[in-house]
Amino acid sequence: MTNIEKHVEKILEHMQSPHDEREDIREELISHLEEAKQRYMSGGFDEKQAEKQALSDFGESDMIGHQLQESMYPYQRGFFHLIGIGTILFGVIFYVNLVFFLNEPIPVWWLAVQLLSGSAVTLAAINISYVGKYFYITNLLLLVNIIWNGINFAVAWSMSTWQAIFFGIYLVTLILLGAVAVIRNSYYSSEPTENLQQKRGLVLFSYVVNLLFGAAVAGISLFFLWAFLAFSGLGVYAFITVAPIILWIIAYKYQMGAIAKKPLVSLLTGLGFSLLAIAFPFAVFLMFSGRF
Repeated sequence: MTNIEKHVEKILEHMQSPHDEREDIREELISHLEEAKQRYMSGGFDEKQAEKQALSDFGESDMIGHQLQESMYPYQRGFFHLIGIGTILFGVIFYVNLVFFLNEPIPVWWLAVQLLSGSAVTLAAINISYVGKYFYITNLLLLVNIIWNGINFAVAWSMSTWQAIFFGIYLVTLILLGAVAVIRNSYYSSEPTENLQQKRGLVLFSYVVNLLFGAAVAGISLFFLWAFLAFSGLGVYAFITVAPIILWIIAYKYQMGAIAKKPLVSLLTGLGFSLLAIAFPFAVFLMFSGRF
């Protein structure tokens, strides 16, 4: 591997681009540097001097990598950092408030899940060049984070007025940031060259609506989970009501690719699947309605 190729690889370490896009960027950067090298050689430099000067003119790999990441995926790393660190801080503040100020017991596993969710998103931000290449995985981390914070919102809303307002606003902010990050990440996963410019708006709209479908599925499923746990006495069997969330998350992987190609068709498919997923907890409710 030449020094030019090594320099380009270091640049790519700071970018989240998928494989095909990464290869195009690699070829373009190498071609640019090789042309600069040839110009210096034509001016009298030997090969090593020309290569060194071309690399020097181009700039440090860290700086170039960060600039390319921000130009192609603006604020992406920042969004992940904000969501991840915000989730961790909420866990610490909420836990300390309940245990040390209100003397209310809270399971340690809850804090562990909260810190794990926040740490996973934060690590994704730190390793954006690796994790970010797999758009579905990054979306999965964000979706799990959103759902978990949604559960926390329901818990926090049952507290005293000022605490409910404070923690509620905090969690709604995290949820909205997570939703924006998912939509942006899904949008970036589609190749702009595959769509006419006027179609990009429809693609973005489809991602937004598709996420709203997921929010409806998650909200209704979690409501039925709470109802079954609180009133039915089904115990662990009540967790079958979260199956629609799992199915929707799995289907979301295919929706990400389908929306970029046929947004309207994919949107109607997503609507149909979401309605079926929402109907599932209703069917479970009717099945066990005699036990309420």
